[in-house]
Amino acid sequence: MEVSGQPILTPPPYKTYQGEFTKWLQRLGYAMTTVTGYERQLQAFFEWLIQNHIHELNEVTSATMEAYNEHLHGRKNRQKAGGLSSCYIQSHINVIRLLSQYLELTGEQKIFTGNICAEPGATTERNILTQSEIKQLYIATDESPNGLRDKAILSLYYGCGLRYSEGIRVEKKHIDYNKQLLYVVPGKNYQSRFIPINERIIKDLQDYEVYGRPYFTKDYSTAFLLNLKGNPPDSGLIGKRLQTLLQKASIEKKICLHGLRHSIATHLLQQGMPLEQISKFLGHRSLDSTQIYTRIVEELNQ
Repeated sequence: MEVSGQPILTPPPYKTYQGEFTKWLQRLGYAMTTVTGYERQLQAFFEWLIQNHIHELNEVTSATMEAYNEHLHGRKNRQKAGGLSSCYIQSHINVIRLLSQYLELTGEQKIFTGNICAEPGATTERNILTQSEIKQLYIATDESPNGLRDKAILSLYYGCGLRYSEGIRVEKKHIDYNKQLLYVVPGKNYQSRFIPINERIIKDLQDYEVYGRPYFTKDYSTAFLLNLKGNPPDSGLIGKRLQTLLQKASIEKKICLHGLRHSIATHLLQQGMPLEQISKFLGHRSLDSTQIYTRIVEELNQ
């Protein structure tokens, strides 16, 4: 159809899925910041499909996904430091997998996503630490205030499987050492929950609270984890502390802060914990969000 000689471009059919997909993510308990990021990444994928004359999702093949992965790496290589990280590229791939899962659950088509990873030739194993590597991270800490805080970070983000936002909202009053429970404050689209903490986690948290936290604290500080100004640390600081530990432990895997959460979930599943309990431990509203770890364990066992 044309108006005044200009063709009216009909949006590709897959554009109609975006709104309902966003609502589905919100129902699963994803934070709004995460949902917004996924929307941008999905939009980038759709725009790339249009540029490559792909107008139906059933036209997406293994070659399509490999080409998109190469496109993302091309963007990474063209940008200066601070451009697309491997974790961010993997997030682009993961949101396509999520869309495929949503379409399959709603009776629509399934998108071919294959085993594309952020690093060429990489596997899921690069994003998951083994239990031995986790021990290496703990060994890499020391008894300085920073070292005690590092142990507390590992205990909260690995031992308790917290999201970044959940970890920085922890206050001293949320930790019940006698009952061995940690109360997780509900965030936007997240539910509150109690997480059992073992003796190792209790020792690490108490040591930091008694001997490490006073070095960082100010009179107005209420958060458990603190930076030098007495405020909750941002993800950049915690991420740098993790990277320092990885370097000290001679671990070359590409691990983000969220990788600690993925690691504990994978280890619990490997140890035989039922998926339903892992889902509650992680604070997922639906088992759909936890199912990914069954695939990860299968890949690690191959």
